[in-house]
Amino acid sequence: MAMSDYIQGYRGRVKDSEVRRKFPEITQAEVPIWTSGPTIISMADKYILAVVVLLIHVFFFIGSYIESPDSQVLPPHAIFFFRIVETTGVLGFVITMLLLAKINHFANFSTSGKWTTAWLLTNTMVPLSWKLMDLIEWLSNRFGSNFSDPLPVWNHDWFLHLGIVSFAIMVIFTVLYQRSFRYAITNRRVHIRKSLLYFDTSVHGIAFHKIENLKADPSILGRVFGFGNLHIVTGSGVGLQTEGRDMTTGVANNIPNNVSTGVMKVIHMILGLVTWKRNRTVMTSDPAVCLYGIKKPMRIYRLVNEMIDKSGDSSALNENT
Repeated sequence: MAMSDYIQGYRGRVKDSEVRRKFPEITQAEVPIWTSGPTIISMADKYILAVVVLLIHVFFFIGSYIESPDSQVLPPHAIFFFRIVETTGVLGFVITMLLLAKINHFANFSTSGKWTTAWLLTNTMVPLSWKLMDLIEWLSNRFGSNFSDPLPVWNHDWFLHLGIVSFAIMVIFTVLYQRSFRYAITNRRVHIRKSLLYFDTSVHGIAFHKIENLKADPSILGRVFGFGNLHIVTGSGVGLQTEGRDMTTGVANNIPNNVSTGVMKVIHMILGLVTWKRNRTVMTSDPAVCLYGIKKPMRIYRLVNEMIDKSGDSSALNENT
């Protein structure tokens, strides 16, 4: 099919051999036109969360060493904060991290995935394990056991060390995550490739004639820095996900049979008012399904649309001949 000047402009910027090296699934009949991946700034939410966790570690590190703040030097709210940190110590840190993990999960941000949640809970469990071992040792001694805590005595300096290590781990994995996704557009299809640490890999090719809908949705930050997501929806439902579910069904099924029907309906109604969520189909923001965090998404939106039009013209020409 003949390429427009707009398509040729992108075609002239790519190196054919480089694209084929990164996408070995591209056939010889395909012509690479565009390739990219998520931008660094598209992962800003994960970096911000890493900074927040580091600051929490630093605050508890500093607060543990301020025994009696000078009211003439520090503002009242700072005195109140440091006294709470000094009093609660590890317990306060654990509660703070659990609240952060819950808020992050409940808000359903892009950082609310299972891996980020596991990272937050790991940060919580490291100092908590020390206190649990101390509690187990105390209880065993109370009941005449000779159990000895194998862990060293907790040192508040570890708040700072653990914070730095946790921050570094999050940043490293975010960089690896960002670089594990690559996207390419050829004259026949859109290619989405994922290769995370050689273990989690997938390849997805979407032919233009199967694309039913496109949506570009740059966020506020994306509009400022020129990046966003391009969602590609097919007739098979690729690019869509169901969000929300009714959590009362499983609860109702677990109610004993000897409970009267009226009571069961009341319980089900009360639980439904609290936990019910409507199901809705939304565009997925999974980088393995959409073109996530790409530069100038509106221009790529136009590029894909032109490729769809060219593909449709070619199909019509083949049918007529």
